[in-house]
Amino acid sequence: MEAERSQVDRMPEQLTVHVGGEDALWERTQRCTRSTELVVSPVELHQRNLQRRLREANLPKDAFTFADPVRMGNQILDQTGRPTTTIDRIDRLSLLRSVFDGSTLDEEAKIPLPPGVSARAPQQIEQIRTEVETITNFHPERVAAWRDTATELYRPIDEEAGAFLETALAVERQLRDRTSKAISETGLIRQATRSLVRTDGSIWEETYPDIQRVSLLGLSSLSAPHTDLIHALCATTPVEVHVHFRSGTGEYLQSRVEGLLDITDPGTEVFE
Repeated sequence: MEAERSQVDRMPEQLTVHVGGEDALWERTQRCTRSTELVVSPVELHQRNLQRRLREANLPKDAFTFADPVRMGNQILDQTGRPTTTIDRIDRLSLLRSVFDGSTLDEEAKIPLPPGVSARAPQQIEQIRTEVETITNFHPERVAAWRDTATELYRPIDEEAGAFLETALAVERQLRDRTSKAISETGLIRQATRSLVRTDGSIWEETYPDIQRVSLLGLSSLSAPHTDLIHALCATTPVEVHVHFRSGTGEYLQSRVEGLLDITDPGTEVFE
């Protein structure tokens, strides 16, 4: 489907949202000494497929630098001198076991779990934390919206929705108390987003001085962390940002972009 740009006034001027339209990338291939476009895909396989298609078509890829959102965030943080180490899922599960073993928490710090969720199932608890992070990016406005919405639901759904949120926030706090590293790679993306905002985009110029366009490709969804990164990029830099949704869900996601961007201070956390 042909790419379309929202005409809503609140949509950043340099942001263009597409449904499909990735073939336009081939039209921008050229031989040059410096890359001017950062091609970002959350899925590594999609990146490899793009590069393979360029090779098979015997097209130069000099104009492109390929990355995923985590690598993009890490490069921004590297420029600030901040650490980019994280704990992996196995470490998170190990720390979660220590959180719920009953010996390391004061009574006031005990974490109430949603109905049907056992303290002996760290995988399930980690899934709750991950899903809340993906939906809210721990931003205060999204967390507040979740709480408000939960109170409007019928019982017992309202209590369960509220419990899922509070469990995720409490677990994130406890994990942070147990390690100095980032809890997840998503946390690094959030830190990079804050760096863009706090430096008013100067850190982007230092990290990617020649990049004039950022293209996010192959998206079947748009998480809150990725949305906030796009938001910060549009708010603090002059680069063109093109978001390409996959066909099928793309039309719906395209209609949701404005609402997802409608927060202040992207990258801010409820924990601050």
